[in-house]
Amino acid sequence: MEPIPKRLRGPDDDESLRLCDLDETAWERFPPETIAELAKIVVDRVAAHHVRKVFQHRHFPRPPKGVGLETLQLENRTRRCLTREGFEDHLDTLGDYTIGQILAVRAFGPRCLVDLLSALESQRVRGGRGAEALLLSDELTAQARRLAAMPSPELVRCEDPRFARLIEVVDAEAQTANELAERLLARAQDPPDPAYAAEQVRRLADRIEGMQKLTLEEELIQVFGSTPYERNRRILISYYGWEDGRQHTLTEIGARFRVTRERIRQVCAKLTRKHKNIARILAPVMDRALERIDHRLPCPAARIEAELAEKGLTSAGMPMENVSTGAKLLGRPPGFQIVKVDKQRLAVRPDQVAATTAIVDLAKKEIYFHGLTTVDRITKLVSAKFPGRAGSDLVTEATQLIDGFAWLERSTGWFRLLPIAKHGLPRAIDKILAVAGAVTISQMRSAMARNRRLWKNPPPEKVLLGYCRQAPGVRVEGNRIIPDPPRDWRKSLTGVEAKLVSVLKEHGPVMERGAMEDLCVAGGMNRFSFHAFVSWSPVITQFGHSVYGLLGAEVSQKQVNQLIATRRAKRLAHRVLDRHGRTEDGKVWLSYRLSKAASTYAVITIPAALKKEVRGRFKLLGPEGKQIGTLATKDGRAWGLGALMRQHGAQVGDYVVVTLDLEKRTAEVALGERR
Repeated sequence: MEPIPKRLRGPDDDESLRLCDLDETAWERFPPETIAELAKIVVDRVAAHHVRKVFQHRHFPRPPKGVGLETLQLENRTRRCLTREGFEDHLDTLGDYTIGQILAVRAFGPRCLVDLLSALESQRVRGGRGAEALLLSDELTAQARRLAAMPSPELVRCEDPRFARLIEVVDAEAQTANELAERLLARAQDPPDPAYAAEQVRRLADRIEGMQKLTLEEELIQVFGSTPYERNRRILISYYGWEDGRQHTLTEIGARFRVTRERIRQVCAKLTRKHKNIARILAPVMDRALERIDHRLPCPAARIEAELAEKGLTSAGMPMENVSTGAKLLGRPPGFQIVKVDKQRLAVRPDQVAATTAIVDLAKKEIYFHGLTTVDRITKLVSAKFPGRAGSDLVTEATQLIDGFAWLERSTGWFRLLPIAKHGLPRAIDKILAVAGAVTISQMRSAMARNRRLWKNPPPEKVLLGYCRQAPGVRVEGNRIIPDPPRDWRKSLTGVEAKLVSVLKEHGPVMERGAMEDLCVAGGMNRFSFHAFVSWSPVITQFGHSVYGLLGAEVSQKQVNQLIATRRAKRLAHRVLDRHGRTEDGKVWLSYRLSKAASTYAVITIPAALKKEVRGRFKLLGPEGKQIGTLATKDGRAWGLGALMRQHGAQVGDYVVVTLDLEKRTAEVALGERR
């Protein structure tokens, strides 16, 4: 393939003219002394050690039948060597040997080889094959067409050691299988041994077809494990786990083969980096595996690994991590990453790694505080931080791998994590069953709905039933939830809730709110804590206006009506809005006598006649005329006096006078005097 030296080229010769292009026309283009020098150069090149290594295993072109030694213009030495080896009457049997075997004939050196090949070529050019010279081999054409029709023949390249020899022995100039097929289909004449060429093309096509049946391990070993040193091949296979499905450390393999870690690294690096354009070589098994994985994402790694084994794509149960490593070695982007989810592994797209971690953390947090949650809620929360990267499919697959995951209702996405739930639903169930004993699922859901801070809408009854069936110490019979064994409310309740239940059990089980408040406050309970817990505790239920009692208590409507009537009678005897009017300069004044509710919540009413005038915000001025806050008014109510009333120790029965300047938007407050 080397060019002819410049000093030997003629004035009309192209610079691209090579030694291999020389034929009989050389006698017409060069003087005898130049031809002699060119012949010596060719023989020297053939004799060179590195050149002999290249072609010694190549097939010797088979001479046409009917051609004998006597018809070839050979030097005496060449003729005698061939005669001595028995080729005189069977010259065509040269095609059964390699060039290296012919060179090994005693006294048959590079000069004799060049002499024999040149004579055979001259014989073929002169038409030594007779009628055969006018025909092309049908078998070679058929095999070339078969090769051209194969999938992606342009990826079968001559630098790939799996195909290099099969391509080069047919056509040394072809770079790919596709180019080889095209050149054979466009040929004007057959190569010296068309039968041998057809056989090599058939073997090439068979090898390409056979690659579709390989496993990932076999494909990777074929690509990277082609080395004359079996020990280095074993090191490579062992390190990457292409034999046992495990990826090993440099130290582990070094100890096995009794070499250093650095030597293991060098061996593996040399074998995996020998391909210049690795991404362009044919690797159909890896491409199919990556395509299958891409269609399954996101998906548990174990499930994909089982599918790859089931489809015959891996024989050693190759882990996804090893698939990723193999893809990178082949110059293919894996298109996935493995995320650890507790003890499991999830395969996701590279841009979903951070979102997956956030999903797991958020699901655990939601379950910890609420006891259960839904796929839709987690998706909504995570999508706000990772838009477009956290769909419900990713949330579903990620959460299912968390330890203790259990579906409550898959169709609507409700789930729980058994060992994580500490608050929310499990605490509420414990309290409800401790106070009320057995309850219906409707009663339980209604009790849950009181805590608006925990959820705007409590879980559906079907979900609650499913949760209770999985909960320890709970028995479900039809639509009834039963503690098993019964629970002691003193152990389940603490603080304010325990005090509320204690008061109701002693004085109830149903009471008017004001009376219950007086007893609780007298027992040391903070008034604001009382109102807060009465409004949202699941063990307290409202039987009527300002009438509360224990969940599950047997209360008659007559008892409830009596308590409501008593409360109404007290309210009629005590009006909060005492009087109102206007000052001489047009300001509005309002005089209030504080009730228990007004002193607690610091919310006052605006007379209906003044609703349209008194609305919006006012600067709240204290007795000294300094601004101490803001008085807000809306829909006949006003609030914002709490801080002032607590500061001055306002009590039930005290008078509060508010004077409003509608133009300046100020509100002056005076306490303790009736206007």
